[in-house]
Amino acid sequence: MKLAEFIGYVRENCLANRHDALEFASKAFSIEYSQVPLHLSDEVVPTEGVQKMLDRLGTGEPLAYVINNKSFYGLDMYVDGRVLIPRPETELIVSEVLSMFSAETELRILDICTGSGCIAAALLEQRPLWTADVLDISAEALAVAEINLNRYAHGRFRLKQGNALDTADYPDGRYDIITCNPPYLTEKEWEDSPKSLKFEPKNALSDGGSGLSFYKKLLDMIPDLCHKNGVALFELGLGQHEVVSGWAEGQKYKIIKDYQEIERVLVWTNS
Repeated sequence: MKLAEFIGYVRENCLANRHDALEFASKAFSIEYSQVPLHLSDEVVPTEGVQKMLDRLGTGEPLAYVINNKSFYGLDMYVDGRVLIPRPETELIVSEVLSMFSAETELRILDICTGSGCIAAALLEQRPLWTADVLDISAEALAVAEINLNRYAHGRFRLKQGNALDTADYPDGRYDIITCNPPYLTEKEWEDSPKSLKFEPKNALSDGGSGLSFYKKLLDMIPDLCHKNGVALFELGLGQHEVVSGWAEGQKYKIIKDYQEIERVLVWTNS
């Protein structure tokens, strides 16, 4: 079987998206992604391991989990079923923070609901003088975050297991930057979500209720966690900006839209 035929089979049976099929082929046969088009006429023999990966894809399991990789802000992040798969929308948080603070300043970050650690890892990779504390309720998620942070920010982070809604679980001190991508799907949105989403940890996607519980509590906590003139950035779910903005009323904040013109990130300044 030629590589081109293998990719055609994958697209027909598992991954209709061409980019995904090429990425899978890259992983399956240890070919750099950019080089795959140059090897389309090569003969390939799928191993037992590759067949097992194909079987997993056939169940609807996301590609990122099957190949244990997801690109985020240009970096390869290790992911598996213990953590949420990083999304392009979350990169807006990274871009906004980098635009606000220079590389010459030593700053301290708190990343709440860190999951894979992608936000903190991307920020620290770009800012060598910065350090971060990352918080998650899941010890399994923190194990994944440690892999990614060791890859891009070795020695400049601390892991903390704890409940984001309980101040007693937070590390001591205040921060210059606070980032958070909380579980913001409502229970109904999670129940109605596609099969592929059900492979991801529910507690990283939904709060089991209105999808708003983390915002209200965290916004009340920010003044005690953030330095004066520090910032907190939260990813928002579809249509949540109006309610969350109301809770931030009287404070200095702005809303950033994503690539689909959806109000996606709240940027709150602790003035």
